[in-house]
Amino acid sequence: MHKSKDLLISFSKSFLFVGDVMHKYINEEKNRSETTKGAFSLLLSVIFVKLIGFIYKVPLSHILGDEGMGYFNSAYTIFAFFYMLCSGGVPRAVSILITEYSVKGREKDIEYLLRASVLFFGGIGAFFALIFLLFPGTISSMIGNGDAANSLMVIAPSLIFVSISGVFRGYLSGKGSFVSIAISEVLDAALKFIVGLLFAIIAKTHSLSAATISAYTIFGVTIGSFISSIFLFISVNIQKARHKPRQNDRATVSLKDVLSAVIRISLPITASSAVMGISNIIDLGSIMKRLINGGMSIENAVAVYGNFTTLAVPMFNLATALVSPLSTSALPAFAALSIKNERARLGEELSKCLCNASLLCSPLAFAYLLFPKEILMLLFNDASARYAAPLLSILSYGVLIVPALTVINTFLEATGHQKLTLLSMCICAAIKLSVGVILLERYGIYGAPLGTVMSYLCALVISLTVAIIKERISLAVFRSYFLLAFFAFSAVFISRSIYLHFGKGIYSPSLFLSSVFVAAIIYFILLVLFYSRNIKMRSFFVKITKKSEAHL
Repeated sequence: MHKSKDLLISFSKSFLFVGDVMHKYINEEKNRSETTKGAFSLLLSVIFVKLIGFIYKVPLSHILGDEGMGYFNSAYTIFAFFYMLCSGGVPRAVSILITEYSVKGREKDIEYLLRASVLFFGGIGAFFALIFLLFPGTISSMIGNGDAANSLMVIAPSLIFVSISGVFRGYLSGKGSFVSIAISEVLDAALKFIVGLLFAIIAKTHSLSAATISAYTIFGVTIGSFISSIFLFISVNIQKARHKPRQNDRATVSLKDVLSAVIRISLPITASSAVMGISNIIDLGSIMKRLINGGMSIENAVAVYGNFTTLAVPMFNLATALVSPLSTSALPAFAALSIKNERARLGEELSKCLCNASLLCSPLAFAYLLFPKEILMLLFNDASARYAAPLLSILSYGVLIVPALTVINTFLEATGHQKLTLLSMCICAAIKLSVGVILLERYGIYGAPLGTVMSYLCALVISLTVAIIKERISLAVFRSYFLLAFFAFSAVFISRSIYLHFGKGIYSPSLFLSSVFVAAIIYFILLVLFYSRNIKMRSFFVKITKKSEAHL
């Protein structure tokens, strides 16, 4: 009887321990709770958008065919470039300034900043939209796809909506309203999917040309961006009603001050993204040239490059997509602490954010390292997956690096070092291009992922050094960061061992998914044990368990 009671008490302790430790960790303090909720809501929206994007392409490719997809992708690629110019760094710049004005209680300046930014960047979006509408044939001919002109005209208004939405997202981010941002992104993706497919089906039933069907389909992008901007406008007005300036308040900034501040901050951030985009385009030519010089035919070189960019690279980019919500939600917190000159808390916040990045992306990195073939075979045909598996294994090391780099660059942007972030990414691009050439000559296509990993590692070292020196912060992160990575490795390694033992070298999707589930359970247990070492949590747990013992 006593043994049963002791067992019941022990079980109760364990149950309370797990639940209360995780609850305490998430809700330890109000600011951290808001940041966590913001990151979580943005993460869910990213997962939804990625999922919708993946599902969207399957029926669309059947309706449009290769020719129609060519027109659609041509128009969308041009749109994506101008989208980056219109709104690349604007949300972050506005978020940083909103945070600064909020800390200083300058609500009237916030209203002025919002109004001026909407008019200015909306005007830039309108200018580029007008270029699309007036010269669609010229623009589409420049990329060798003149029949994509109609698609460009249909997508043109989106540039106005995304430019204004960028300002709205920056305002909401500065005010900590991340859930509204997440909902707007889900709305955008969902409407793009629903309206785009609906119009594609209608156009297909009327036996229109492939170029015309593409134009009908891309109308979904315009509708999605429009409805999303309307939702953001409503959300912004709700926030403004909660943060009304006092009656006697007057704006202390001029139009010139506001716009110069936004442009000063946003330009280096946008340029950082543009640098990596341009380097990827140059990298394409370099890889193709080196593969052909190495003895491959043009057809084989295209196939090898296509395998790398279609299978391995999207998996690698997933890490950045997952950590982006984390860095976005942390941006206002970094900016506020920097403005208040609270160096100790600034270092703590950066350490927490880096640990969370490791917690989120380390399992993905080691899954790519130990299960590359199995992961790819779930999505692609066996031959392509087997060829791309070693490439994904090499890129897995970059999955440990890029999340940390993303967080640190966000930290530098929030603390006023946007130009140094740009310098770091320029060096990263230069290393990728120069080292990549040498590695491609020596290792063939395997040199491409090797060059990518090395370039991002160099960028991380530069950005981290700049952050520590410029902001004079101390980071108590390395032990925790690598310990979390070790937990992830241990969990995935054990699941790999189980998979090999029971699978006996034969690929089994059900066994693989079961092994992943085992890894998740092991990782969760290790995390609970790790976070239980926190003193506040331990004291909290002691109080709860004492109450449970007294009750029992």
